[in-house]
Amino acid sequence: MKVRKLGVALAAMTLMFGGAAMAEGMKKDDGMKKEMPMTKGDEKKMMKPPFGSTEDIAFAKQMWEKLHAKGYDALHNKLYVGGPPHGKVREVIEGVIDGQLVISKTNYGGKGVSIEAVKKDPKVFLKAVTIMVKRPGFDPEDKDWFWAKYKPDGTLHTNEKGMKLAGKVAKGMPVGCISCHSSASGNDLVFSHNGTVNAEVTWIGDKGMMANFIDLMK
Repeated sequence: MKVRKLGVALAAMTLMFGGAAMAEGMKKDDGMKKEMPMTKGDEKKMMKPPFGSTEDIAFAKQMWEKLHAKGYDALHNKLYVGGPPHGKVREVIEGVIDGQLVISKTNYGGKGVSIEAVKKDPKVFLKAVTIMVKRPGFDPEDKDWFWAKYKPDGTLHTNEKGMKLAGKVAKGMPVGCISCHSSASGNDLVFSHNGTVNAEVTWIGDKGMMANFIDLMK
């Protein structure tokens, strides 16, 4: 009888200490999990996307309204022919809005598009409006440019994942706005020229000539 009781007692002690050891081991495992450093993959998952945020979308909306208020969408004097990824016929207008340098590119395409056809009826061929806005401190690594791509109605284009194209568009990616413009000479990601615009509006012509219209927006 005593032997049986002793056996039961030993079994109970084994369960008790074994359970305690198991619990302690689980705590250590949890501690190790908490202390494990984040991998680059984990950091990327937690990083905020470089474009398409609420703030980016709001700023893009403001810029669209200001472009209209300044009449940028009503100018068709210096159309020229270009290649992809922008429209076959396009117009580049540079200006200063609220003290910020703005480069607006109106892109035309579709069947029958030509400079003459666009002049006659620009709305028929309008495909997109892309802008670059110089915002000090926004993205020092890429010359502080804010990028956006609008549809003809002023809403933003999206990428294949449904992200709005506004902000540091395609930053760090092999294809996209920043990657493409990084090949521009002058170290400012601008193909047309890399100087500071002194006039209110500058048209970029098909022969690389620039005409300044200082009084246009006064």
